[in-house]
Amino acid sequence: MRVIFLQDVPGTADAGEIKVVKNGFARNFLLPKGLAAPATKDSIQRTNAIEKSAKELRLKQSNDWQVVADAISGTKIVVEARVGPNGRLFGAVTGRHIADRLSEITDRKLDHRQVLLGETIHDPGDYEVKIRLYREVQTVVNLSVIPEGYVEPFELPETASMDNDPAEEAAPVHEELAADPAEETTPVDEELASDPAEETTPN
Repeated sequence: MRVIFLQDVPGTADAGEIKVVKNGFARNFLLPKGLAAPATKDSIQRTNAIEKSAKELRLKQSNDWQVVADAISGTKIVVEARVGPNGRLFGAVTGRHIADRLSEITDRKLDHRQVLLGETIHDPGDYEVKIRLYREVQTVVNLSVIPEGYVEPFELPETASMDNDPAEEAAPVHEELAADPAEETTPVDEELASDPAEETTPN
């Protein structure tokens, strides 16, 4: 069947395009959802209006998705998975897992086809994953696949080096405490040791 697309259908055609598609695809999917219409003379005359409307919609959606792309760029996504004795995952982490996590973060429904994962992941580790949110709007998130129940090691705060000898640090204090008390009180002792008779000589 020859149809004119009224809306963009990713992977098939953009709005305003005229294509021949299978009858079943047209009657069971495109026509009921209003994505396309039979390419009659009247509908073809509407091509310019359809294309103009589609461009405006694309621009709006592109701007909307760009906001989301900026917000999640570099975001760390953690996925827990069961790991076997050989260190590999029992199953695999797929684009659907990542899309579900991103949907939770953004409150926007993401499809697994927006996750450009390539191959499924079978090993724990850290991965960079490209996300195509809309046409040319892309970003990258950081995926961390960890075993179930894994707890990141706790790092102690930095402390002073233990290589220094505490005795050396406290040396000035010990030296001060080791000073002869007699030397500190010498002037007082001399005054007290003076002969009282010398003080009363004039009388």
